Amino acid sequence: MGKGGHALWHAFVGGNTPAQTAPKVAKLQAALAEKGRDPRLLKVFISLCPVLGNTGEEAHAKLEDHKKYASVIGGLLQTSGVTGIDLSKIPLDKELSAADTGQSQIRTHLDSFVNTAEGKKWTARRVSEFAAIGGLAPLAIGSPQSVADEMERWIDEADVDGFNLVSVVTPQSFEDVVELLVPELRRRGLYAELSDEDLTTRERVYGKGRRFLEEDHVGSRYKYAVYREDLP
Repeated sequence: MGKGGHALWHAFVGGNTPAQTAPKVAKLQAALAEKGRDPRLLKVFISLCPVLGNTGEEAHAKLEDHKKYASVIGGLLQTSGVTGIDLSKIPLDKELSAADTGQSQIRTHLDSFVNTAEGKKWTARRVSEFAAIGGLAPLAIGSPQSVADEMERWIDEADVDGFNLVSVVTPQSFEDVVELLVPELRRRGLYAELSDEDLTTRERVYGKGRRFLEEDHVGSRYKYAVYREDLP
C-alpha cells in the first residue's frame, strides 16, 4: 500500500459557476469516503479562462478586442465537437432547454448552460460566443486582484484545489498570468514561492516526497517494472 494506505487522486470537473460545481465535488468526495478513502487526498481541478489587465477597465477592453476575432461558427464547431450535440440544428437565438442536450451525447457542458442558477438565458449563439473566447471554460475578467478574488471564490464555494488555466491568445494570455496574476496569488499565499529544490510537478501538487504514483494507485500497475500484458 502507499503512504498512509491511500493513493492520491485528481479529477477535472466542469461547471460555469461555483454553485454548479460544488455538488459535483461533494459527490466525488462522498464516493471516496464510501470506499474507505480519505476525501482530502482527492485534488479537484476546474478550467478557468482569465482575461487580465492592470485594471478592470484594461481587462474588459482587452476582452472586447478579443471578441473582434472570435467566430460564431468556430464556437458552434467547438461546442458541437466537445459535446457531440449538433448545435447547427438549433436556431441560433432560441433559448436552450434540457431537450436540446439530447440523451446519448456528452451533455455535461450544455447542461451547465441550461441549468444555470443565475437567471441567464443561454442560446446557441451565446454559447458559441462564449466558447470562442474561453473554450467553454468560465471567464474571470479584471485586475489581478479581482481575478484572484474570483479564484478564491471557486476554492471557498466549490471546494476545488486548483485550476487548469485556458488561454485566449498565445503568448499574451500566459504572459499576463505570469506577470500580473502570479505575484498577486503569491501575496495571498495561494501560489508557491520559487524554490531551489528539485521538485516534480506531482510533488508541487501533492507534497514533497510524492514524486511517483502510490503503489495502490491504479496507474501503478502500468509501470515498466510490473506491467503484464493480458494475452488474447
